[in-house]
Amino acid sequence: MDRNTKKLIATLRQEFSFYANDEDLNTILRKIAAEGVTIIAFTITKVNGGRINFVRLVVGPENSNSSRANMVLADVLREIGIRYHQKEVIQLIVVIPAPGILSSILDALYHHVIVFAAYTGDNSAILDVSDIQTALKFLKKNNVIG
Repeated sequence: MDRNTKKLIATLRQEFSFYANDEDLNTILRKIAAEGVTIIAFTITKVNGGRINFVRLVVGPENSNSSRANMVLADVLREIGIRYHQKEVIQLIVVIPAPGILSSILDALYHHVIVFAAYTGDNSAILDVSDIQTALKFLKKNNVIG
């Protein structure tokens, strides 16, 4: 990455993580779509011999956190009886696509924070880290974000 050009914008989002079987996951996705909620990023991992999905989901408009979208998802999860964890994560929005962006992100954070999860969505990466403020400090110090 060209160290003189910021290629990412950082914003804070809410991530929902939960366990759900295929039927419940399909119901959740169908219900939030019916409410006009967009999925910005997600990852699904099969656990328990493939019978259960571990899901991480970020919803809302592409470039900003949405209280309404977060509330819709939380309401749907409660309605179905799914226990969930909600936490703040970093969304890095790609301004200028370039090879090596992920490497630059992880290089900036290595030895400073624990990256619990990193996954992609539409033109962005989501980071679940041990300390958001420290992560943002080192992303900025290493010219990854402005």
